[in-house]
Formats: sequence, C-alpha cells, structure tokens
Amino acid sequence: MRSIIIALLLVLALATAQAVPLQGSDGNSTVVLFGASRTPLDDENATHEILKVDVGLMGAENATYQLIDADNIIHPVGLYKPLSSGRQTIWFLCSNDRLMKLINVTPNGGAPIYINWWATPKASNENLIIRYYGITDWLVNSDEQAIVVQVRVQNNGTKDLLVSPENFTLLDQWGWPYQPTLGFDTEVVAPQNATAERVKLGFTGVSLNSRPAALAYDYMTANQILINFDRDYVPLSDELVYGSNATKSQAPAQPLPAVAAPASDQTAAAQTAPSEAAQDSAKENATTKIGTSIKDKIAASKARLAATKESLDQKTPDTGENASVSSDFTNSTSSISA
Repeated sequence: MRSIIIALLLVLALATAQAVPLQGSDGNSTVVLFGASRTPLDDENATHEILKVDVGLMGAENATYQLIDADNIIHPVGLYKPLSSGRQTIWFLCSNDRLMKLINVTPNGGAPIYINWWATPKASNENLIIRYYGITDWLVNSDEQAIVVQVRVQNNGTKDLLVSPENFTLLDQWGWPYQPTLGFDTEVVAPQNATAERVKLGFTGVSLNSRPAALAYDYMTANQILINFDRDYVPLSDELVYGSNATKSQAPAQPLPAVAAPASDQTAAAQTAPSEAAQDSAKENATTKIGTSIKDKIAASKARLAATKESLDQKTPDTGENASVSSDFTNSTSSISA
C-alpha cells in the first residue's frame, strides 16, 4: 500500500511538467494552470478517460471549476487532490480524446476567471506535419517511469509516407533521447492525408530524474522535426475560443458561444454548439458517472496499470547502449498551431 501511495504522489508531482503555465486573475485571486495529463479507465471499451489538471490558487481559500470542451460541453470537477500551499490536482471525467478550449474558475466570493486552454503543439517540414496531443498514461515506480504520448502525422508531400514508432524519440530536459518500446502498427500515409487516427507511443525505462521536454521525428537526421514542450505549448487565441466577434471579457458562465471554424486539428472538434437540452443531458450523464463511480474507476485503473507494468519491464530496452545527448535540441523546425 505504501508503494502505491508513493507512486501516486510521484505521478501527481510529475504531471506539472507538460506545458507552459497559464494564468488568470479577477484582481483579487490568481489561478495558474501548470499542466494536464490523461489516464485511461480500466476498460478497453471505455468511452471516457480521466483528465488531471495541476492548478495553483492564490488569494482565495477555494474555488469552483468548470472545464469546457470544443463542443461547448461543460465538465464539472469529479475529484480534488489537495497538494500544498494552494496547489491541487483536479480530476475531470471526459470523453476519450476530447479537445478542450477553456476553463472557468470562480474563487469563493470572487468573479469568474476564464483561462484559454493550450493549443495543440505542432511542428513540420516540407513533407509532413506532426501534432502532439500530450500524455495519455504515466506509470511510475521506485526506479523508473513509463510514459505514453499521443500524436498524429499528416503527409504534406507528394509521395506515400511510411510511419512507424521508430520514427519518434522522446527527449528529456537535458536532451537525453528515449526510444519507444510500445506503439502503433506501421502505417502508410498517402499524400495530403493523415494517420487514420491519433496514435500512441510508449516509452519505458525513463529515469525518474527525466522530465519529458520534447518529441522528435527522425531525430538527428537532416529531416528532423521537433516539438519543444516548454516553447511550443501556447494558449488558444481568443478568436478560436470565443469567436471572431467576442472577447474574453464578454464570456458568460454558460453556455459559451460556438468556437470559430478551425484552422488546424487542435480545433477540428469545435463546431456549432449543441442544443441546450443535449448539453444538459451530456452534462448530467458525465456528472452522474463522476459522482457515482470515479473512485472505483480510478482504483481499477491503478490496478490495470500495476498489472501492465510487469510486461512493460520485460520490454524495456537498454537505452544506455546507444544513447547520445543533444542539450539544445538542434536542427529542429517548428510551427505553432493556433
């Protein structure tokens, strides 16, 4: 039991390193979003997953939180995990792969604070575009980490593109490279097409001292593409979140205005807002799932992760044999998705 608690605390602490912090204030209270990561439920047919958001609150004892996705569906908080000095991890139960656009934080006795969500980082060269959707699973024990990330590859060239997990490399804050040990089946992507769906990459044997800092495609080659998490995570623009004729100061609590037409895959799910009845139904359904079963689902998910860890250990490569360090992530090109 003690080891499970330690592992959980490590996961909660490490989840802070996935994006540039976002911040908002009502003049008295300040809210900072340090990062977010996702955890699957213990069911391969599950249509929901847990989204964990690392939040800091200053100037108020407590606040209420609402997470708004690209379809204007509002997700209430399912669980709070207090940390220290106003820091906490907040758990939401969301549909799988849901794109978010906004969080509404209302400090006790204060005004609502609206903070635009992170845009999907992307990087490209003349032949392809890589989009990074973040961490979808994170295993930690006393010796190592196992990290699963989600990406999508778009062929921007004129010839078929063969894409496999071996094309990708995860880099820590010092530029140390980790190769994937788990992943998707090799796929041929036709010109002007993308992978059939978002694909996942699993990295095991990652040092506990390593913080995921970048993801490279064709690392250390002339065609290298690199996404630097510390640099390439930026907030969505007000135009994409509120529409071209609205501003952040005009945002109501609910429902939110429809999102403007997307210019990239980050906002591909942002379309006309659903009817009020449909939105209320979806909200009620999500709230019921959170209120009645999220603790059981979390416990089951932890059990699944523990069971999977043994097989991950068996597949962990000797990363030290061929490792090389690139401290400044050189030879990269990057394009930020609005």
